[in-house]
Amino acid sequence: MFWLKPSDVANDARYPNGITGVMRESQRFYRQELGVTFKLNNPAVEVVQGNHGRAWYENTPNGGEEYWWVVFNMQQELMARFGLRSPDSRWLCVGEVSAEKAGVSGGGAGGGWVLLSGHDAAGAAGTNGAMNRWYGGMVHELGHAFGLPDSSRTDGTPMSASFYDYPNCHFDQQQKNGIRNGPYGSFLS
Repeated sequence: MFWLKPSDVANDARYPNGITGVMRESQRFYRQELGVTFKLNNPAVEVVQGNHGRAWYENTPNGGEEYWWVVFNMQQELMARFGLRSPDSRWLCVGEVSAEKAGVSGGGAGGGWVLLSGHDAAGAAGTNGAMNRWYGGMVHELGHAFGLPDSSRTDGTPMSASFYDYPNCHFDQQQKNGIRNGPYGSFLS
C-alpha cells in the first residue's frame, strides 16, 4: 500500500495511519466474510514522496478520460519507482494520492490494483465524513482488485451501492467463490 504525497503536499501522519486503519478494517471484514484474508506489509503503508506537485497529477493527461488522470499518473510513477506491473501477479497493490481535481478526478480498481484519489485519502485520514463510508468503499474496491464486477443492482453486497451502508453488507456465495478462485485468491490465508 502506498500513499503518494505530491511534492507540494505537507506530510501528515493522519494519512498513512488512516489508510492503515481502513485496510485493517477491510482485512477484518474479508476474514469475517471468507474465513481468510490478505496480509499487510509492516509498516502497512509506504509514504512515497511524489516526483511532482499536486497540479501535475491533476492536469497531466493520462488516458482518454480526465477522471482517471490523477490515479493513472500515480500508478505509473509507482510502477516505475518500485518495479511493479499492471497486473502484477506478485502483489495486490493499493495506491492513494493526495491530489484530485474537484468534480472530475476519481478512482477505481481492477487487475490487482486499487487506485484512489484525494477524497479517498482524506476520508481515510478522517477529514472527509463518516469512516464507515471509507471502510465500505475500500472493501468494494478490493473486491474489484480481486476480480469481482459491480453488482447490477443494490443487493446488500459490498459490490453494489450497499457498501454505503457498511458494515451492513455481505458478499454472496458467488462473490466469495469468485474471490477465492480468482487470480488473486492465492493471496488469502
